[in-house]
Amino acid sequence: MYRTRSFPPNKKGRDFVVGDIHGHFKLLTAALNKLDFNTELDRIFSVGDLIDRGPDSIDILNWLEKPWFHAVRGNHEQMLIDCISGHGDIPRHIRNGGAWLYELQLTVQHELLKALQALPLIIEIKSANDQTIGIVHAEAPIIRSNDGWQEAKDAITGNFGEQHQRQALKTALYAREKIEQQNHTSVKGIDRLYVGHSTVPSIMRLGNVVYIDTGCAFSDGALSLVEIRTETITSIDMSQVRKGTFF
Repeated sequence: MYRTRSFPPNKKGRDFVVGDIHGHFKLLTAALNKLDFNTELDRIFSVGDLIDRGPDSIDILNWLEKPWFHAVRGNHEQMLIDCISGHGDIPRHIRNGGAWLYELQLTVQHELLKALQALPLIIEIKSANDQTIGIVHAEAPIIRSNDGWQEAKDAITGNFGEQHQRQALKTALYAREKIEQQNHTSVKGIDRLYVGHSTVPSIMRLGNVVYIDTGCAFSDGALSLVEIRTETITSIDMSQVRKGTFF
């Protein structure tokens, strides 16, 4: 089942969106400490690719239980789902940082499968200043040229039929067409859309789409977070981790 999820405004605290984590949950913890993140008031939203490549992928089970942590499904979550379900490419997953999964007991693998299948493909947040903020892993799943945000959600949930849904799923998880073409056209029907998947040297915008995967899976990258209301950016470089600045 492919679904979307909506969140009401956070009128008491702050909302953050974080780029691809790729198993670097200690790094995320360090970033939240730096921000004085308040688990009673604040919320954090992930653009997906929570697992693989980094050292702490198994920690995703703990993070998904936190009431203030929310995520969309990324292509790495989809690879795990496909492989554990019996119709994925396990050697490909291992090449892309998934070897940790196959060292786990089958009961834990299926626990991960169940948790990641529950993740929505799209998150929509109403901000405190009445803006509509979207989150999807790779690209807004817009199938027809005149479609906007509502049609993207309808395509994911199957309202336009199975063929459109398959195409929308592929776009939401894997597409890079917009960034490869440097297309500045805004997505209609939404104020701002946060995406990951395509690694960028620093957070960048194309129209109203914000790319926030700054490559913490790589030695020269960083983990970046954006406070949604103020658009303030916080980044922790992997070089700081190697120097022991945070751990």
